Amino acid sequence: MPLILRGLSCLTPRLPLLPFLLLWPLLFTALPTPAAETGSVLAAIRETGILRIGVKADFPPFGMVNALGEPEGFEIDLARDVARRLGVTPRFVKVSTENRLHKLEQGAVDLVVATTADTAERRKIATAIEPAYYAGGVTLMVGPGQQRLTDWGALRGKRVCATQGAYFNRPMSERYLLDLEVYRDTRDALLGLRDGRCVGYLYTNSAIDGFLAKEEWAGYQAPLPLALVAPWAMMIGRGEKGSEFERLLGDIVADWHRTGFLIEREQAWGIRPAQYLRDTGALWQARDEQGDYLCQRGPDGNWPLGCREATLITAGDVGGLHNLGLKFKEWTGVDLSFLYDPFDRARFLRGLGVTILMMLSCVLASLLMGLLWALVADSRWRWLGMGARALGVHARMTPPLLQMYLLFFGVGGLLFARLGVSLYPMAIAVWCMSYYTAGSIMNSLYEVANHQRQIQTGFRLTFHSLGMAVLLARGPILGSLINVMKQTVMASAIAVPELLSVSLAIMADKGNVTVMMNVLLLTYLLLISLAIAGLSRVQAWLDRRVANL
Repeated sequence: MPLILRGLSCLTPRLPLLPFLLLWPLLFTALPTPAAETGSVLAAIRETGILRIGVKADFPPFGMVNALGEPEGFEIDLARDVARRLGVTPRFVKVSTENRLHKLEQGAVDLVVATTADTAERRKIATAIEPAYYAGGVTLMVGPGQQRLTDWGALRGKRVCATQGAYFNRPMSERYLLDLEVYRDTRDALLGLRDGRCVGYLYTNSAIDGFLAKEEWAGYQAPLPLALVAPWAMMIGRGEKGSEFERLLGDIVADWHRTGFLIEREQAWGIRPAQYLRDTGALWQARDEQGDYLCQRGPDGNWPLGCREATLITAGDVGGLHNLGLKFKEWTGVDLSFLYDPFDRARFLRGLGVTILMMLSCVLASLLMGLLWALVADSRWRWLGMGARALGVHARMTPPLLQMYLLFFGVGGLLFARLGVSLYPMAIAVWCMSYYTAGSIMNSLYEVANHQRQIQTGFRLTFHSLGMAVLLARGPILGSLINVMKQTVMASAIAVPELLSVSLAIMADKGNVTVMMNVLLLTYLLLISLAIAGLSRVQAWLDRRVANL
């Protein structure tokens, strides 16, 4: 700008510079502005008869260039069909991951169909068309020397190639502590992978499937499970929210799902079948008893909440508790999804219920087993008592987690392989933790019996004297019961849907790791505090009984 002003002053040396400074803003108001700012985009499209569509040319088989230099691919077919339905001519504009939405903002294109994941951040700068037409997740393409990778956690601190502008770069880097080496485009990132500058290339699974199908990438694989699965949506300008253009495009995509057009195009381009298309197609094809589609626009012109992407619903779309939860998330960034999301709330409450049930079951089973075990350990039959005490040593010396693995995967695996019998995970977890705790309770009662024998010759634990022994051993017994309640978290290792298990599932779906870990910590603190308060009352009652002896 200073150079331009100096140039103007040189061209008009006799005129003061001030008038030019005053007229400077008017120069921009005289320039033509994109259709999104001056009027309806749809009206401009109909007037010119041309729909400018931003597509990719480096993302086979979704968007690429054939031998004749013409664009083709899955998304190109979708773009052509949109133009056909609008009765206009498509004009394809090549875009990349980093500039596709900038082209839209600048008015260089009217519509973007370019593998664009629909995220809350992108909705701040563009209007996403609902429903989405596809979905993709994040995976890692690795060379022959890295194919033993089976878990994202193994990549911690490793250098990974990535593409500039990908929505998943930041969350994947933060979640798995990746050291990203970001390249301008896919070609450069693939060259970085081939040259060994990184352990793998972080990109969408759909694109990587296309790369792996090529002979030049023979021996490369994508061994890790998908992460951050997100829907792909067509994008139009931010100012087109609620416009006729948005509504028409949404109706077109809905019709694609209902007629199977998307699945047909997927098969035509040899793309690996996406479960997203099958599930979404079934949703949009479902009808009510009157034969009407369940997913159809309401009086306000919006789709029903059940037909929309749950993660992209905002506070303005809902009411009640859902509204409050989303407002809190939007204001603070704290995603308490288990409060406002019905699905997350149901599984969190289920996990809480399972945890409480396990705690009570372990307390009762440990106490009952420990009391009966103590009677056998201190019986008059010497060999029987020795065997019971030896078993108690085994119980206390074998970690409950190891016991669970041996029973569930070892014994359970053999039973299922030979007899087809499957063991119930929760029963296994309760038994192993109760067995471990009962061994400690038995040992505490046996030590009390030994102490009493020093005072009273011939003392034995019987049903009559067991009550007094419990009173004397109340401290260690209550401590063991508190510990077994804390240990219930281990049950998630054998697929028991308790609090830790469901919290990890919510974290995997929502990415709210810090929030859920703190919620989990506070919930366990509350449960254990309530348990300690209850057992302290029991101990106080037992103390009064001892004082009255």
